Amino acid sequence: MALTGCAVLAFGGMAVAERQHRADVAAKDAVGASAPAGDASRSPSATSGAPASARPKAAASDSASGAPSPSASSSATSSPSPSAPMTDPGVSHTVSASQLPPQVGAVFDSDGLGGVHHCTASVVDSPGKDLIVTAAHCLGTTSDLFVPGYHDGQAPYGIWHIQRIVTDSQWNADSDPDHDVAFAVVEPLNGKTVESVVGSYTLGTDQGTSDAVTVIGYPEVSDEAIACTDTVAAYSSTQLRIYCTGYSGGTSGSPWLVGPGSGDGSGGTVMGVIGGYEEGGDTDDVSYSVAFGSTVQSLYEQAVSDAAD
Repeated sequence: MALTGCAVLAFGGMAVAERQHRADVAAKDAVGASAPAGDASRSPSATSGAPASARPKAAASDSASGAPSPSASSSATSSPSPSAPMTDPGVSHTVSASQLPPQVGAVFDSDGLGGVHHCTASVVDSPGKDLIVTAAHCLGTTSDLFVPGYHDGQAPYGIWHIQRIVTDSQWNADSDPDHDVAFAVVEPLNGKTVESVVGSYTLGTDQGTSDAVTVIGYPEVSDEAIACTDTVAAYSSTQLRIYCTGYSGGTSGSPWLVGPGSGDGSGGTVMGVIGGYEEGGDTDDVSYSVAFGSTVQSLYEQAVSDAAD
């Protein structure tokens, strides 16, 4: 898996060059959107091989394993956080420690804070209050660690060990990009569940593309998270796409949030995670997600069942 090293864009207005880039992307997308339904050549899963410029959003080694099986809506709790600054749609900004939602965290390898954070994950509401959601290509083994609210080398809510990984059988068989979603059961820490400490988001399926979406994630090159809000579009019947600048390696698994509280990450519904096509995208400024539907619903239910065992 390729590593990326693009710097995080600072909070501020969109430069003229960025506006032109976005117009170019929109024009290209419009051509893609004109393909008739069912045209396999336009489907991410029909793409064979990444282009030479491909830059997957995860910065970890390319492996995925876990209990095969086929996630869901339930009421969520969340910890309030101050409102994040508003920016132009599609332009990312750095999230300060005081504005960082505790439900979102960085995924580290077994070296913990002494190692590299290679992906992003978020806590989703569940009966056991112990589930996180991310991209399937982010979790190779249960030696990975989840650090909610991570910033500047600090773990304000502790370092949480992953107990079990749940991915779809079609991902396990051939890394099908249409199933690049994973849930993980997180072990208790000091007798408490991760959701009881940091809150959670609701998991949503079949959300559509009508609402603005906020994406929060951790570029591997930074110890701070970035956030961006924009509209989404369907890339195919199984994949969604969003234009947001600066989502480089390490942002795979970043939650796509909609609904009340989603603008600053203090609440809302997770309706996607960076992943899927080209493991999240082949540029830093356009990201993809599996369209959360019945398969993700089933995967969530399997994770809930596994957590109860």
